Amino acid sequence: MATDTRSIPIGTPRLPDRIVEGLRRVVADPKRHPNAYVKLSASGGVHGEAYDFEYRIDAAGRASGRLRDELKGVTLPDAAAARGARKASKADPARFVALVKSIDIEALMRSDAPSGGFVPDSVVGRLEISDGEQTVTFLFPADEQLAQRANVANPLRKAVDALFGAAAAHLGAEVRP
Repeated sequence: MATDTRSIPIGTPRLPDRIVEGLRRVVADPKRHPNAYVKLSASGGVHGEAYDFEYRIDAAGRASGRLRDELKGVTLPDAAAARGARKASKADPARFVALVKSIDIEALMRSDAPSGGFVPDSVVGRLEISDGEQTVTFLFPADEQLAQRANVANPLRKAVDALFGAAAAHLGAEVRP
């Protein structure tokens, strides 16, 4: 007997209220939620013009990041790690809290996904937000013009702007594609 595949879930459903509440708990006491994090990554492009970027900050305020932009001829290893292990391990939960507070997580969770799919060889961005138990992921065109055409929602744009800004400060250079 054949199984009706329409009734089999293919992924975990988003629970917006749960992640919003989870992040509120993390902001209130980040030390009790060591597995919470926010991560922005983007990659894509054609050979010789590829772009590969990642920035991650955890609830303890430990940040890491890297960038390889072939079009601009820029490669940035993690700046904190390059300054030495002692400085790289310095935690600052207030940095994480400030970043999470700058993101309107409730509006972000209610926003629609960008429309139109992705252009071949384009740079695709990925925003991950985790309260340590549940993770929500948003995919978007990382190119500003393509993002505009795909109607990337304002809350997502603002969150991405905040994270690119934090990454630029961390790596000591402009990091946008």
